[in-house]
Amino acid sequence: MTQEIAVAEDAPAKGPMQWELADQAKLAWRALKWAFTAMISLMFLVVIGQGFLFYRVFADVHPALGIGFIAILALVLFLLVGRPLMSFFTTPVVARPSTATLDFNNPSQAVMSDRLKYDVKYLSSMRRNPDLTAERPAVDKSIAEAKRLLARVNSAKTDELKDLANAIAVFEVEHIEARLADIDARVDKLIHAEAVGVGVATAISMNGTVDAFIVLWRNANLVSRISRMYFGRPHLRGSLIILRDVAGIVVLARALEDVTEITGEVIGSLLGRMGGLVAGPVMDGAINAMMTLKLGYLAKRRCRSFQSWTPEQASSISADALARVRKESSSVASDLLKRCGGLTATAARATEKAMTGSKNAWSTIQSWFGGPAKA
Repeated sequence: MTQEIAVAEDAPAKGPMQWELADQAKLAWRALKWAFTAMISLMFLVVIGQGFLFYRVFADVHPALGIGFIAILALVLFLLVGRPLMSFFTTPVVARPSTATLDFNNPSQAVMSDRLKYDVKYLSSMRRNPDLTAERPAVDKSIAEAKRLLARVNSAKTDELKDLANAIAVFEVEHIEARLADIDARVDKLIHAEAVGVGVATAISMNGTVDAFIVLWRNANLVSRISRMYFGRPHLRGSLIILRDVAGIVVLARALEDVTEITGEVIGSLLGRMGGLVAGPVMDGAINAMMTLKLGYLAKRRCRSFQSWTPEQASSISADALARVRKESSSVASDLLKRCGGLTATAARATEKAMTGSKNAWSTIQSWFGGPAKA
């Protein structure tokens, strides 16, 4: 009994009670994210496998055709996907913002000092931005003002900190946010245009593999252009997360083809064959457009990188991106339908005609290259 009491007394005091259910939910969410990442990687390999299947089709006709297909595919992928990704990774890495929050009621001198040092780094990157060349003299003045404010913070007394915290907030709005406003507007316009472009292209492509390639090309180019406009990209982890999002959208674009095809068949049974052929691809294009919108706004916030990407900020930024998608969904859908016009119906009719003569055409091509004889 005495020994048990001694053991109990020697045991370290426990901290606050841990919510077991909350801990399990956190672990489950982490496992879900890893599982989703693994699924994207697996499905991305499946998408790549589609290219190999096309290679086999051409190689069965003649080995030279198969090699030529691989060479052309590699060149196209480099020009349309590889170059934008190279441009993205050669963009300078932005300064990492502090994760500490500036409390205006009880400001910390250390936090204020770190924040101003970050402001100086951020302004220095803006000064190097080719799009802001005309503003370099004004940016130099802003940097000098930030350094003067930093000197005041480092030598401030306790009763001066609240006024200086408000001065920092005003400085960031007037000297940084005001300059970002013009870039933000141009990036928003770019995201909207790319979303509509992806929607139109995937609506008229009529092929899931082509859809996946279009989404990969346009989204890789979108991410690259956003980083160039802000003249910065996030650190390695943030950059890889952006590319993971791009891969996820590519995989979903390929998988959505089957879903929208089924939807088109259901609508076709109600509205007729042509109605189904049009409705399915338009729905496919609209969903791809919405996904491109969300990717664009998430990439924008990461490349803009003026706010830290803490778990709290991440949830807020994701919610903001979804709100922007909901806000613009009707506008994007309207532009998509206007631009599609009769293109989807025309593509559907052309597809039907092409399918009726495809077997004869393929047989003719095989005969040119001495294809395998029929059994």
